[in-house]
Amino acid sequence: MQTREERKSLFQLIGEIKDSVNTLTDLARPMFNGNRFISDTELAKRLRISKRTLANYRSNGIIGFYCIEGKILYAESDIEDYLKDNYLPPLI
Repeated sequence: MQTREERKSLFQLIGEIKDSVNTLTDLARPMFNGNRFISDTELAKRLRISKRTLANYRSNGIIGFYCIEGKILYAESDIEDYLKDNYLPPLI
């Protein structure tokens, strides 16, 4: 027989597992030909910039993108390469 505290702990653990599964589901992206693609909304959220700033980056040729039927997609590898190329190490 389980005590009330044991049941409470069990349900709390189940809730944490559910949250972890939801997080992993959100992060998992299908690969196409070895590349993962993300939307402009997701990229803006990850970089903490506006979608308008992303549009400026696209129009200025700063970040490459794919436009499929009006849907803007970015290859994660292209974004990672861009960030690595523009990394400025600390001076100290």
